[in-house]
Amino acid sequence: MRPSLPGQRFANLVARCDEEHVDLPLDTSCLLCAAVFDAGVEPDRYMRKLDALAARAAKAAGGSNDPYARMGGVLKTLFGEGGFRGNHGAYYEPGNSLLSSVLDRRVGIPITLSVIVLETARRVGLTLEGVGVPGHFVVRFPDPSSRLFIDPYQAGAVLDVTDCVALVDKLYRGRITWRDSFLDPVSHRTIVKRVLLNLKNSLSQAKNYVAALAAIELQLVLDPDDPTELRDRGILFARLHRYDRAIEDLETYLRRSPGAGDGETIRHTVEYLRQARGL
Repeated sequence: MRPSLPGQRFANLVARCDEEHVDLPLDTSCLLCAAVFDAGVEPDRYMRKLDALAARAAKAAGGSNDPYARMGGVLKTLFGEGGFRGNHGAYYEPGNSLLSSVLDRRVGIPITLSVIVLETARRVGLTLEGVGVPGHFVVRFPDPSSRLFIDPYQAGAVLDVTDCVALVDKLYRGRITWRDSFLDPVSHRTIVKRVLLNLKNSLSQAKNYVAALAAIELQLVLDPDDPTELRDRGILFARLHRYDRAIEDLETYLRRSPGAGDGETIRHTVEYLRQARGL
């Protein structure tokens, strides 16, 4: 699949950051990914939207240098005046994973709303961190010693550790055991990968397999050796009746993941595809 211009720009950005051993710029990365799926997205225009949000947040903080005052300005600007909120009614809508769409509609899922919090805060001089708790995403408060977190999906609600434990327990109904490492911060690269994972899943659910393939190609730019993405790409190729490509990817997955729990299922799938190709 030939990369689009935004896709090539994203690949160039990843290569440059790898060469310089620095993390990805979160805003640029997410906006370039969004532009792959929406030709009308001009990343620079949406960067200016983030700049404008930050300017309002700084004004709301009264020009204070106190981190808590600045954080209050960010929360007021985004979730008070701005009306950003979680898209509870259409959680799996693909637009929830496109940063441009979330900025336009002011609704999204936890991770894209968190990106807006992180990038607005960065612009007012606050270095926040994203935290990928299981099934959710929150933002660590400016003072790590306070052990407070912001939940952008719940209109910027402030959570403590006990709240985070209860949140995960509610989501998984006791099926997973809490670990303190769930509250470890994650890199921008990890955030972008998770945004793309959500996008791939929502596009696949909507049966937009060609667009889902594009999401996988972006994932493979970040991690070319990820066998799970090769498996998923093979399954999508099969759904598009591109059997040779499907077989190639699925066999590569089996070679790279010999002990995979779904190995037997994938082997049966390859056998079926070989038969289907010969029909």
